[in-house]
Amino acid sequence: MRKGSKIRTSLVIALAALTTMIWGTKKAVEFSVEPSGDKDCGFIYYRETDGTKATQMEVTYEGEMINDASCLNQTPIYGVVTVKDSTDIFNALSFAKENDLKISLAGQQHSMGGQSFIRGGLILDMKGLTAMEMTESGTLSVQSGATWAEVQEFLDPMGLSVKAMQSINIFTVGGTLSVNAHGTAHNPGQVGATVRSLQVMLPSGEIVTASLTENEDLFRHTLGGYGLFGIILSAELEVVPNIMLNHEIEYMDYKDFPAYYEANIEGDEESELFFARLSVSPFSYLTETVVHDLKRTDFEGELPPMQPEEHTTFKRFVLNFSKTGNLGRWFRWILEKHVDAYQLPCTRNTAMSQAEQICLSSRNQNMYDPRAYLKTNVPSTDILQEYFLPHEHFVEFIDGLREVVKKNDANLLNATIRIVNKDEISALPYAKGDRFAVVLYFNQKLSEKDSETLEKTTLDLIDLAESLDGTFYLPYQLYYSKEQLQLAYPEIDDFFAEKLEMDPEEILSNKWYEKYKQ
Repeated sequence: MRKGSKIRTSLVIALAALTTMIWGTKKAVEFSVEPSGDKDCGFIYYRETDGTKATQMEVTYEGEMINDASCLNQTPIYGVVTVKDSTDIFNALSFAKENDLKISLAGQQHSMGGQSFIRGGLILDMKGLTAMEMTESGTLSVQSGATWAEVQEFLDPMGLSVKAMQSINIFTVGGTLSVNAHGTAHNPGQVGATVRSLQVMLPSGEIVTASLTENEDLFRHTLGGYGLFGIILSAELEVVPNIMLNHEIEYMDYKDFPAYYEANIEGDEESELFFARLSVSPFSYLTETVVHDLKRTDFEGELPPMQPEEHTTFKRFVLNFSKTGNLGRWFRWILEKHVDAYQLPCTRNTAMSQAEQICLSSRNQNMYDPRAYLKTNVPSTDILQEYFLPHEHFVEFIDGLREVVKKNDANLLNATIRIVNKDEISALPYAKGDRFAVVLYFNQKLSEKDSETLEKTTLDLIDLAESLDGTFYLPYQLYYSKEQLQLAYPEIDDFFAEKLEMDPEEILSNKWYEKYKQ
């Protein structure tokens, strides 16, 4: 360990000891220990399709209950079908038609607005479809229920890496494609741009191939189509060599970020992975920015195999402590800024470095991130939001974000900046041009008061983004109005019309579709 790192680590250990004394052993344990079971998500806060608010669930029939990662969407359903092959899906479609049921598709259920289920519906649990193989053309054929972690573990021994994936590897391939997600691989940006073709089962039960040259309309509507147009059975994805990267870090004022990006990152073919983070410390709130640029570097020798996530207990404590207020958020920012072991994979024993300023680790290692420390015993929930801004309006949005969060007293834990390119593929694009994606991570208690706070914050931020020619991401809570949806996505009418054309019986559905469809 380098001398500077030893000093910083000693400082952090002292700070951790102090905070433990302040909060007491019981609280420190609660903040640190991995949960032994599922969180109690009995609280419900949502708006029905008629616009009325309900905080008590009215169960009108006996059935299973389901929820998503928001912990705010407990919903009664008809039942869950565990899918093992395409025959299970075909049989489920037939059963649903015979019994006048709707079908929703579920992977890891991290969309936070009920996009993976519907009240009284039949849910297809797709996680049993995990087979994958390399094709003769050098692409990866993978079934939709496989997680990105499973894909990485398959590719890493072959010296290969996915061209793009989500920034956390716990999600399923099918779930990612259904929301057309993106990650830290800013070229190409959206994962959909790396899909060569899809195998899709239509609502009729027919299996077809969809690509930009075959069944093009189905392909464009399935990517980012929230499972409404067909059921993704498998995808053919582009892969690239796994290479060694050098992790470079810069600190700057947020106002300097757009110019820095234009001068140093945009168009740089050596830049493989990229993201930035805004401080939520009270002393540099949404002003100081840390930029992470992972560039290709010359390296001779065998790349180390991927290693599991480390320091999860400590990271869980730090994240949970940051939920408590300014002291915790300051503490977390100090760690991120000054302690390499807290944030960089190159400090692991398997990693290699050649000089003081070089931090080397493989492409796969940097993308192999399950973030297990997000699972916690703390009785609250963490909510994601995302906004896509033209580069020239980034500073205005951050200024407005700071004002909205403070005005509403929302508990913002994290603000990350990523890059997405203009979406030329999907039928419902969130990136109308090259955009900065501002990913927000809020914490709220499971209470009506905190839910109202986050609803107000969400609506204010959507208005702010739209006033700056920006858009917002749809896979999250359904607080936005139909007017806000129409303004951000003027293609929505055509999207819904095409849905009825491809699925006239509307057998594929979810809570998002039921609320916003024409």
